[in-house]
Amino acid sequence: MATDHTLDVSIVTPQSTAWSGKVLAIAVPGSKGPFQVLYNHAPIISSLDAGVMKIEEPNNTVTYYACREGFVEVLANRVSIIVNELVSSEGIDEASAEENVARAREAYDAADRHGRDRAQKELRWAEARMRAARLQRENA
Repeated sequence: MATDHTLDVSIVTPQSTAWSGKVLAIAVPGSKGPFQVLYNHAPIISSLDAGVMKIEEPNNTVTYYACREGFVEVLANRVSIIVNELVSSEGIDEASAEENVARAREAYDAADRHGRDRAQKELRWAEARMRAARLQRENA
């Protein structure tokens, strides 16, 4: 009898449950560096930066998502993720995402020291959307 080596994943935003299901693996943008969670991963709680999540489903479908800051908890093959925003790469127009990155860089460069933190967060978010769209296209 085959063993089910999947993880139960739930990703929630302030608005709703954005994604849930069984996965073979999930990669997340940890604040200390990105990491991947597989079956029987050690328990962990980590903060997340804006970045790209990669979800590998049991049917071998791979989907990329751009996410804002949040947290992840891994415990007993359950992965609970809370992020401020989650966008599927399939819903991101790459050309628009590139324009958003350019505008965010300009805003960051023009920001005074008080506005620099917010501008940096917006730049990271714009870059995450662009990377997710590119990764999905390159791996399609």
